[in-house]
Order: sequence, then structure tokens, then C-alpha cells
Amino acid sequence: MTKTILLYGGSGRTGTFVMQKALAAGHSVRALVRNPAAISQTHPQLTLVKGTPENADDVAKAMQGCDVVISTLNNARASDSPFAKLVNRDTLLKDIFDITIAAMREQGLRRIVSLGAAGVNDSYDTAPFVMRMLIKWSNLGQAYRDHEMVEDALAASGLDWTVGRAMMLGKKDGTAPVIESYVVDGANKPKPVMQISRASVAQWLIDALDREDLHGKAPLISQK
Repeated sequence: MTKTILLYGGSGRTGTFVMQKALAAGHSVRALVRNPAAISQTHPQLTLVKGTPENADDVAKAMQGCDVVISTLNNARASDSPFAKLVNRDTLLKDIFDITIAAMREQGLRRIVSLGAAGVNDSYDTAPFVMRMLIKWSNLGQAYRDHEMVEDALAASGLDWTVGRAMMLGKKDGTAPVIESYVVDGANKPKPVMQISRASVAQWLIDALDREDLHGKAPLISQK
């Protein structure tokens, strides 16, 4: 069933794929973006709303007429290096999701799907050793703690939420099947591989909108 999607992060590296794939599937997209000029794509079912998800009024305006929310936001660092400093406050995502959850309750929306990260919350102990060390000893850990607070806020929200804890986002072929891994008896089953393409993440986030079996779940997603 086609939907009107409120999209966060539509100008980002993964959000661009979400926008393209959602429109191709017949959905309508309302993208809340600070700089609409940063998005070159045009489509009759694409609406660019100037604003920021950090502002409650902007979120409320952008959410009007929407059915669901997809977020591809991350708490960015100055570079892709795990040791690079965050460019925003370390509670950026949590603050945004607090605003979003409140707006969803106000407007009667229930479904939200968000891009998360492998190694967050109960997936930490099952993450690859190198990833655990980076989370523990680099600035990557600050962004991960923000993701953890987002998951905790969603779990307490009473909404129909799903988080896709993505493994390393890379250049893997976007056509390969996606693996969903769950923490069972202290291990990820099935065992994930290290990488997933941004295109595959985008398709998974869109497909997850209609999957009631994913309500209240945060699987690791990787790719064969």
C-alpha cells in the first residue's frame, strides 16, 4: 500500500537512496531538509519542506498529511574516521526523536522506521571485536550512545517502531539479499557479515514499513 512518508536525512548518502526508491515504488515523500537546494531530484510526489528536525514547529508542519516516518539520520563526525569528533552535540538524535515521538502522538501517527547501527544496546557483545574496540575507545562511541538513547526512547514510546541496526555501510552490491540477525542466547543468529550497501539499507527501510513482524524490533541488517 502506498504511503506518504516523512523522511529525515533525505539529502544524505543513505537518505538519497530512500527517496529514490520510495518514489519509484509509488509512495509520496515529504523530506524535511535544512537546504532544499541540496536535493536535485524532482518528482510530482516529492515535497521538500525547509526546516530542521530539531525544531518542533518544523516537524509538526512537515508531518501534516503523512502516514509514516523514516529516519536515516546519524550523529555525524567531522570525517569518516572513527576518531573524528562529533560535529553536533552528543544527544542530537535523542533530542530529535523526542520531538518526533511527541509530534507523532499529537498527529496520530504510529509507524516509524529508523536507521541504526550494529553494536548498539544488546548487539554490542555480539559485534565483531574491532567494532567493539572502536565503540569503546574512539569517538564512534559517542554517536553509538546517542543511537542507544534513541532505541530506548522508541521502546518506551508505545509506537510501532523498528530500527535497522546496519553493519558497515559500504559499496557492496545493492541487489544481494539482506540478512536480518537477532541476538539469541548471546549470539547473533544468523551470523551477519561485515557490510551492507546503502541501496540495500534503503530498500529494507521502505519494505519494513508494511512488516508488522518488525514492530518493536531492532535486527542487525547485513548482506550476503
